[in-house]
Amino acid sequence: MSRPIDDEDIAWLNGYEESTLAYYRPRFAAYAPRFATSEVLLARFSAAIREVIAQGRAHFRAVDEAHNEVCIADAVLSDPSTSEATLLYEPPLPNTDKTIDFVLREVDGRLTLIDVKTIKPQPRDRWDQYQRAIQEGWLPKNVQFILEQKWQGGELWHTAFASRSRFLEYTLGLEAKLASASYGGTARCRILMLCGEGFYWRQDELEDFVAYYRTGLHRRDDPFALAETRHVQENKLTLQHSISSFGCLDRRQGDIQARRINWHVQSPPPPLGLCNAG
Repeated sequence: MSRPIDDEDIAWLNGYEESTLAYYRPRFAAYAPRFATSEVLLARFSAAIREVIAQGRAHFRAVDEAHNEVCIADAVLSDPSTSEATLLYEPPLPNTDKTIDFVLREVDGRLTLIDVKTIKPQPRDRWDQYQRAIQEGWLPKNVQFILEQKWQGGELWHTAFASRSRFLEYTLGLEAKLASASYGGTARCRILMLCGEGFYWRQDELEDFVAYYRTGLHRRDDPFALAETRHVQENKLTLQHSISSFGCLDRRQGDIQARRINWHVQSPPPPLGLCNAG
């Protein structure tokens, strides 16, 4: 059950909202008319704050999601290479009943599509799953993933395993939307921006997934190689490789600005060559 919001919490939330809007609203105004829907995005952030005040801290996820989208919009618009482009927030995807978070339209009609996902697994003790993973050989033999139950081992396993699962889930979701929308050659870039705090998952973990996405092969030191391969095979999943870039935004909860944004996460060099984890 969510902890009730007290007066101190409300004061912090109101101050957090005020500081965030005070920073980004003038910046978005300076980008007008290239970002005509900025107030829609900021209103979503404010509405999420109001929901937390009304319903409790368990509803803070929507605040993080909206704030991360605000950071992405600001990063796109402040890039000198986009100075003549317009940015749309949550436009409908053609031929579908879905939307995508951002579409950047260049003066020549070319598009950059950006879907933004925040990955922050709910705390959960899955020590039982970790023990099963060890017993059933989910992990490659050359990889050690050592945890201690008394040091929150079950929670750490859950956040790592769930985060990696979201990489694949959100990738398949964006690929499905892109296939239905049929943008063709106008969409020069198709970016999946994954947002986190640098605690539940790190960029190097995304690099492992990117290596698999680009080559169809897992790195030898990827702890989730076997589990992911089995999941893909058992569920007959197929990657279309239609996403051109994976991004990583690092922002701690409550921070106004992101600490780091990497638009093009690359797969690292293989340690001793690639292997097919199947």
